[in-house]
Order: sequence, then C-alpha cells, then structure tokens
Amino acid sequence: MNRPPIPRHAGDVTAQWIQEALTAGGGSALPHVREVVLEEIGASVGFMGTILRCHLRYEEAKAPSGQSSTAPETMIVKLPSPHAKNRRLGRWLSLHKREYDYYRLIAPESPLRSPALYYGDYEDRTDRVVLLLEDLGQLETVSHFDGASAEQVRQAIGAIAKLHGTYWNRVDQPPVSGFPDSFAPKRRRLVQLVYLANLAPALERFGHFFSDDMRGLAETLVGGIAAQIERVEGGPKTLSHGDFRLNNIFFGGEDEGDIGVIDWQVSGLRSPLYDVAYFMGSSVTTEVRREIEREVLEEYTGMVVEMGARGFTFEESWRLYREHSLANLLVMVFASGGLNLNDERGRQAVEVGLQRGLAMIEDLDGAACVPAPAGLLSGGALAVFSRGAYGVMKALRG
Repeated sequence: MNRPPIPRHAGDVTAQWIQEALTAGGGSALPHVREVVLEEIGASVGFMGTILRCHLRYEEAKAPSGQSSTAPETMIVKLPSPHAKNRRLGRWLSLHKREYDYYRLIAPESPLRSPALYYGDYEDRTDRVVLLLEDLGQLETVSHFDGASAEQVRQAIGAIAKLHGTYWNRVDQPPVSGFPDSFAPKRRRLVQLVYLANLAPALERFGHFFSDDMRGLAETLVGGIAAQIERVEGGPKTLSHGDFRLNNIFFGGEDEGDIGVIDWQVSGLRSPLYDVAYFMGSSVTTEVRREIEREVLEEYTGMVVEMGARGFTFEESWRLYREHSLANLLVMVFASGGLNLNDERGRQAVEVGLQRGLAMIEDLDGAACVPAPAGLLSGGALAVFSRGAYGVMKALRG
C-alpha cells in the first residue's frame, strides 16, 4: 500500500494528499477530491496539536438526485503542534503514539463514540503523526467557559462509565495492555519530574489564583506526586480517556445520552475516577458541581457495578474521587507552566479551569490525600531530590 508522506504543516494538506490518504485508508470508493479549503479550528484550546477542518469539493456529483450522499463534505486533519516546546512535551509523554493507537486499535470496539478514522500514520523515529478523521461538528458543543449543565454532566459521566465498565480490571490483554500504565513506577517518576519542571513558571504566571493554602499544597506535591499515585494503585484500573473535558465532548447523538469524544492523546491505564474527577473539576461550574457531585458519583458507581465492577462501593468511589481532585492541579500546572499560552483565549481557558480545580480541592479537602513527605531512609530519593531541586529553581527565579 502506498502511504502518502506525513504532512509537516497545514500547507502540505492538499486535495491530492487527502485523495492519497483516503485511498490508502480504504476509501477509494469515494469521489475524487478536486479541491480542499482548510479552516484551522481549536487554535485556542488545541494546545498539543494543529486541528484543521477540510472543506472538500469532489470531481463528480456525490450522489444521484434524490439520494443521500455518503461522501463527507468536511473532514478533520490533526497534526502535531507548530510550537517546538509543545512538541517536545508531546514526545516526552507519548501523546501522539497513544492517540494513533487508540483510533486504530480501540475505537472500533469501544462503547464510547469517537470520530471514524479515515486514515492515520505515525513515525516513531520523529514522533510525527497525522490523523484524518470524521468531523463531528454537526453535533452540539458546550463552551468551557459556560460549563456543563446538570443534565450534560450526567450524560458525560454516564458515557465515560460505559468505557470504564467495559475494561474494568481487564487491562492485561491486548490491545489495551499495550497502552501506557499511569501506575508504572517509571511513569510516576516522569509525572513528578514534569510537575517539578513546570510548577515555578506556573506560579509565576498564575500564582494570584492560588490561596496561601493552595500554594502550599502545590509546593508540597513537588515531593509527593509519585507516592500519591502509588497510593491509588491498589484500586481498580481501566482504560481512561485522560483528558475528559467539555472541549473534547460532543452532545446530541442519535440516541438519548449519546455523546462523541475526541482527543485521545492522554488515553491510558489508570484509576477510573481520574476521568470523573477531572471532568467535574474542569468542565462544571463550582456551583453546579457542589449541587450534584454526590448524586453523580452514586449513579456512576451503580453503572460500573452493573457492568461487572464487583465489590466496588460508593465509599471507595468517593475516596478515589477525592484523591483524584488533585489531578486537576497536576494538569493545570503542566498546562500553565509548560505550554505556549500566547493565545489569549487559551490563557483564559486555563484560568477558568484552574479556579474551578482549586475550588474543588478545597471543598473536598484534597490536601488530606497528600502522603507525608518521604525521606531518604524510607526510599524517597526522588521526593528528596524534587524538593531540593524545586527550592533551587524557586531561588533562581527570585
């Protein structure tokens, strides 16, 4: 099979390239693509990639008069970020490889809808990737700034419960077993080091959103992230989306409660309550979250138990939910300290998410979930190094 070269930038996405990609992906029955007009979308929220909507024109009529067409008028092309700093972070965290594998290996059998993959390619040596995907733009989106309504929260959490229940403690068989394990010691250390590298710049940019208690918690976590992740290791494990938030969710499918989910760059094996806590702390206003979160957790727990999560209680679900309230802080530190945020709307999105996440941690007393600092004698060499390194970085930055 002749595979077209992976585009390096938007200018390489031509009508000829799309035609070659569709042919390589098995879409040769579609009419010949005559012209493509590119529209960059998600520029303010797609920090880790370039997302292009391709408006297609074909050589011939797409269908006889009176018949519906099967040739899509638009498709989505996803490429890596144009910013070198963001690409380095993406490679470090294997983001492009994860998403490529998800669409190829998991999406066809997943109970959670995602865009159809028309064509994809990944080059391990350079970490370059391209995805040619179904456009879900006809479905309803909800502004991150507005936050999800109570009904939309229930739809979203119900949908992610289906994914979690399908793979609940069944992650030792391919293809799921090939995804990164967030509980693995190497990955725990990587997360701690990325957090260490980004906390000081994050506090420089957004420190005014942190209360004294939250700033203290953020700095305490420098030496405790690996231990905190290890603490939830004994709980259930499933396939997780990893970036489950409104910007990646489309509502209004054919069936009631049906949603579509995009952006699988952080998919992997982790505690199921990670996705739940991350969504509630980033995509729901503080007022709505406070009103419905216990009920939503009860409904989620009931769904996964019905799907086979035997012995999983609401008490355990709530405990893990509180533990993972800290995940919002980790993600926001990565985003606010490590990514290029020159775009004003992208910066505003980080600010809103940060405020919601910090309020959630305070409401749930997430600080109580942080393990006591480990010393050298108790095997905490990385924790000791991280605390010392952060102290040096903080001093150098004044």
